[in-house]
Amino acid sequence: EAFVATGLPGSYAVGCFGRVREQKGTDLFVDAMIALLPEHPDWTAIITGRVTAEHRAFADALGQRIKAAGLEQRILFLGEVPDVKAWYRRLSLYVAPSRNEGFGLTPLEAMASGVPVVASDAGAYAEMIVPGVTGAVVAAGDSIALREAIRPYLADPVLAEAHGRSALTHVSAQFPLSREAEGIARVYARV
Repeated sequence: EAFVATGLPGSYAVGCFGRVREQKGTDLFVDAMIALLPEHPDWTAIITGRVTAEHRAFADALGQRIKAAGLEQRILFLGEVPDVKAWYRRLSLYVAPSRNEGFGLTPLEAMASGVPVVASDAGAYAEMIVPGVTGAVVAAGDSIALREAIRPYLADPVLAEAHGRSALTHVSAQFPLSREAEGIARVYARV
């Protein structure tokens, strides 16, 4: 399920998945892509997720920023997709720029798909990622740090691939479903 098979421009994809809203940092991702994509013509940015009525103006404003930058063919809003797993596997880099978060599964889903992750330190994201091995962690809301953490991956797809392999190994060892099930069973047993 190579990205090239999608027919979208470029050879590599960087993605940001989840509800499109300020809390999720979609604007931080868009700003980083507006700054970086002109320097990296082989990359395309993919955003998937629902835009609810209350966040429509936010999403529309992002679209206008993208259009003003002339990148509407390279920063793409796909909306909700029927099989997000396939889109994770098409990525070379995943970005989770949330300003605040609970646990958040998207970084684990990306790493389970063999994709490195650049994430904010919102919620438990920092506990999931091994900086310099499976991705990078930046302060929540720091757009400059986010952009600069993404930059090395766009400049070096081989680095992204290596960190993606490490991410898969890491998530398989540290976050197996069996461990989650056993932990939940222990809680229920105590209750």
